[in-house]
Amino acid sequence: MRKFKTIFVTMLLAVFLLSGCFSSDKAENIEPNIEPDALTKTSWISYDDGSYWVFNEYHSFFWYQEKGITDDNYYGGTYKLYRGEKAMDFIEKKLSSYGVTKAELMEVINRSDEYTVEDFICIYTKNTTFMLEGKEQISKPNMIPYMGFLLEDETILDIANMKTGSYYGFIKEE
Repeated sequence: MRKFKTIFVTMLLAVFLLSGCFSSDKAENIEPNIEPDALTKTSWISYDDGSYWVFNEYHSFFWYQEKGITDDNYYGGTYKLYRGEKAMDFIEKKLSSYGVTKAELMEVINRSDEYTVEDFICIYTKNTTFMLEGKEQISKPNMIPYMGFLLEDETILDIANMKTGSYYGFIKEE
C-alpha cells in the first residue's frame, strides 16, 4: 500500500509539473472574465498628465494619452484585478521577480492612516495593442503589472507601474 501511495504521489506531481501548475515567476494568462469587478465599466482621468483609462466589460481596457482622442496614442488589452490579501499573494508569488514581498507591503500599509489591506490592489494587464503616431507598436502581447490602492470609496486610483516604477494618480469619472 505504501508503495502505491508513493507512486501515486509521484505521478500526481509529474502531472502538475508537466501541466505548468507550478510555475516559478510566470504569472497566469489573463482570460476575459464575465464577472464584473470594481473597475468594470469605469473611466479614470489622471491628475498627473491628463491621460484617460477606461475599463470595459469582460475585463478589457484602453489607456488613452489624452481624453477624447481615441484613434491614436493608446494602449489596449485585457486586465485582471486582484484586491487585498489576494493582490499581495499574487505579487509575492506570481510576480516574485519584482522583489516585492507581502511583509514590505504590510509595512507600507501599517505606516499609513490612509491605506488598508482591503484597499490594496494589483491590476495585471495584457497589452495587445499600442498605437503611437498611427502605427501599431506591439507584435506580441506585453504583460504589465500595476500595484497600489483604490481609495476614498473607490474614487481614487493611486498606483505604480511595476515595470517602470512610474506613479499614476487617477480620479474616477462619474
